[in-house]
Amino acid sequence: MAIALDYSRFYRYEEIKAFLQQCVDEYPHLAQLESIGKSYEGRDIWMLELTHRSSGEAADKPAMYIDANIHAGEVTGSHVCLHTILHLLAGYGTDTEVTHLLDTRAFYLIPRINPDGAELYLTTPHLLRSSVRPYPVDQDEQGIVMEDVNDDGLILQMRISDPAGEWKISSQDPRLMVRRQPDDFQGEFYRVVPEGRWQGDQREPLTVAPSRWGLDINRNFPAYWRPEQRGAGPYPLSEPETKAMADFFVSRPNIATVQAYHTTGGVIFRAYCTKSDDEMDQHDLKAFRALGQRGEEILGYKCIPASHGGWGSTRAGIFIDWVYEHRGLIGFTTELWDMAGRAGLDKDKEDKDKTLAHEEEEGLKLLKWQDEHLDGEGFRGWQPFDHPDLGTVEIGGWLTKTVRQNAPPGPLLEEECQKNCTFSLKHALATPLLRLEQVEGVRVGDGVFKVSARVRNMGYLPTGGTAHGAKTGLAKKPVAELKVPPEAKVVGGQARSELDHLPGFVEPGAVREQYLEWLVSTRAPCEIDLVVRSERAGTVRERVFLE
Repeated sequence: MAIALDYSRFYRYEEIKAFLQQCVDEYPHLAQLESIGKSYEGRDIWMLELTHRSSGEAADKPAMYIDANIHAGEVTGSHVCLHTILHLLAGYGTDTEVTHLLDTRAFYLIPRINPDGAELYLTTPHLLRSSVRPYPVDQDEQGIVMEDVNDDGLILQMRISDPAGEWKISSQDPRLMVRRQPDDFQGEFYRVVPEGRWQGDQREPLTVAPSRWGLDINRNFPAYWRPEQRGAGPYPLSEPETKAMADFFVSRPNIATVQAYHTTGGVIFRAYCTKSDDEMDQHDLKAFRALGQRGEEILGYKCIPASHGGWGSTRAGIFIDWVYEHRGLIGFTTELWDMAGRAGLDKDKEDKDKTLAHEEEEGLKLLKWQDEHLDGEGFRGWQPFDHPDLGTVEIGGWLTKTVRQNAPPGPLLEEECQKNCTFSLKHALATPLLRLEQVEGVRVGDGVFKVSARVRNMGYLPTGGTAHGAKTGLAKKPVAELKVPPEAKVVGGQARSELDHLPGFVEPGAVREQYLEWLVSTRAPCEIDLVVRSERAGTVRERVFLE
């Protein structure tokens, strides 16, 4: 049975597992399935390895790491991963790019880093940031606790009539709530809060209680971790999911580049998340910008450092900072699904620069877009409800899960999968790649042979993955080894020697090759093996006959 991916809905945990197992069953020469660890609730975190093993094991090839859904509700990323897997498997042998990639590279794909949070998100009306572990556990503040009070399967918003309220109904569209102008004194005003029940004895002031799920496991990585960062957890890698990710990277030194999928906003984030571009190695900044520009061309998303002020303040303990700073790798976090861009909003304008008129204009554009493209199904109109704690309220608002936070299932989700898969493959093609050329053994005397070869880096990125990785020793240098039988002896050069890292063509004009030479003494014809290993650029081998 051919593998199919349904774009009309998001997959639950067992469905993803079954999909991955079917990939292994139907493509055993290309796919292997492995659990990298357990989640907080004990679910396996599944990783699918893809490469054509007849051309070499995955460990001997530069690899691209791709993950998704570290945040519970960002399930669009899981679908992009599954689509990418299917594209690679189905394209091997027929698609030139795919065939080349699976012959020369490996892929490690984890469609759902956070299975517990995603399962809660997909099976209940609740919204949560990441882990289902209650944090902080002593949290008992009073206020509105989010809940589906009208039993319609959704948690939306409540608007409550209040002359001291900060909101009013837009005169342009009764669905839209807009902020009250400084001089507004006539008309009806409202408080707007999430749909839920009141927790606590005191009914005023009307506040929203913090979420019982306060962890953000994408703030739990060691790079620049700080305890005051919201959701950071008690210490770096305190959570089983992040610890499993870090252990996996250590166990796979051939990972040469990284892509993480999130939602939402239509932007490609890169390092740094906490510092300026001036503080980055400028060779690496050049590579980040060039690859990011490729992503901009394919996706229509801007590529910016995650610390960019227009998208919030600096963020500590983030995965892509750890990937670069502690592993020495190029990594991107793509925020999938750009409803704002589709609706024509000016995403370059920072929130602090937007007037109340701008906010209303943007809200109207969003509603118009969903009316035209989603037949109005993305917004639930306000309906009166007799609230058990608050009296008469109205409940309505945006459908967060399938419109605002994720690409709407159907053609829009499929489009998001296709274009992001394309960028991932272009990104993978940029990884370093060793090649041996001009390998020969020539008799130069009585029983003495000169063995020589040229090793080249054919990739865009350097063999260390980044200049930072090479400079700090995070990426080990390539090693050349000449393996000779007992009857032969290496008499010139070292049988095993460490080479310098080779630049990639990210640096035009740089010397991307090294000439290797040995003298071997033997009285009888023999075979010798030349092996050059680079953790991030692959392993290449050639056999030489001396006679």
